[in-house]
Amino acid sequence: MSAASRTPDDRALAIVNPAAGNGAGQRLAARIARTLRDAGLRVEIERTPAQGEGARLAREAAEAGYGMVIAVGGDGTANEIANGLVGSGTALALYPIGAGNDFARALGYPRRRRDVPRFIRTARRRTIDVGDANGRVFLNAAGVGIDGHVAERVVATVRIVGPGLGWFAGALAGIATYQPIPMRVLIDGELRSGRFLTVVAANATHFGGGMRVAPQAELDDGQLDVVLAGDLGKRESLLALAKLYRGTHVNGTTITTQRARVVEIELAQPAASELDGEVTRVQNLSIRVRPRALDVIAR
Repeated sequence: MSAASRTPDDRALAIVNPAAGNGAGQRLAARIARTLRDAGLRVEIERTPAQGEGARLAREAAEAGYGMVIAVGGDGTANEIANGLVGSGTALALYPIGAGNDFARALGYPRRRRDVPRFIRTARRRTIDVGDANGRVFLNAAGVGIDGHVAERVVATVRIVGPGLGWFAGALAGIATYQPIPMRVLIDGELRSGRFLTVVAANATHFGGGMRVAPQAELDDGQLDVVLAGDLGKRESLLALAKLYRGTHVNGTTITTQRARVVEIELAQPAASELDGEVTRVQNLSIRVRPRALDVIAR
């Protein structure tokens, strides 16, 4: 019997990223397990032994019949665990202690950690879409351009000044140093070519620690919200950055958005690509939506 067809039981496995929250995962693991149990959850706890191991642990939990896997960390941890759970029928829950926690925001999780265990116990199960970028699942957004350029530089800044200001400071530095690059972008077969500041395919509303990149995005509509920013100058880029936090950056001319199922991006040379806060360098990026592929615990 496959994991997807097995009826999951009511056990939960909490997978803790020890490095999340500047080491909060390691310090708080036992306390988090206790508060989850106090809220009435049948929970066991595992620590990720290395980067990338969250997906394996989650996959094994789904195969063992766990009804829920709780990602204790930030967006990167949620992404890893989602890559192990997609298509399994085991639900992803969150205990957000990371830098950005954008996916927790999209699912309606409370800001105060002490309220999270009760939320997990009482919230509903939803089935949502995920994105797929070059074979890897993403929850919030995947893109190439200045967002990847910024993400490469923001890690150290976030550790010093926190997630919101860290991303903002990183974005300012990125605007000062980044030049829009030539791209060929196919959006559901429609070609756009030229120099772009960024192309982002969003499954959820936020990225970058609170930036409302796609304020109209819906997690279960079977589509991605594709945001394209053209060859903006420095002043226009700064104005767009300020508007990004309010979700008012799309103007229909230099910054546009449309819904699509498939996005193909070709670059003249490798550039930084950002996927749920993690950075790789790519020359081609194939993005598509995987409708109703993941169960989550949400508002």
